[in-house]
Amino acid sequence: MSGDPDTSVDVRVRTTAPGRRLVTVTGHVDLHTAHRLADAVQPLVDGGHDMVLVDLSGVTFLDSTGLTCLITAHRTARSTGARLALVAPSPPVLRMLQITGVDQVIPTYPSPDAVPR
Repeated sequence: MSGDPDTSVDVRVRTTAPGRRLVTVTGHVDLHTAHRLADAVQPLVDGGHDMVLVDLSGVTFLDSTGLTCLITAHRTARSTGARLALVAPSPPVLRMLQITGVDQVIPTYPSPDAVPR
């Protein structure tokens, strides 16, 4: 990863099954990069896709801006009938989710396969 804050995160979206999208995030999600996560996730939940999974296994840092992005996406998903789940959060991300209680608000699973269909 380069020193440019905007490129210190990578976000990829793929369809894993009909109505099921997997958003894979790697790197630092912070004030400078959270918009890239929002730009990928928000249209999916706005569109009412059945299930949007956010894979956080490659995220090395998540600040309050990233948490806000996830919470906003969760609220949007609820209002459009979509479901949002977090999967495989890395240890530092899982700790942040637990400390803030976000893991009690947004369903969190150890892997994409563990998410109920």
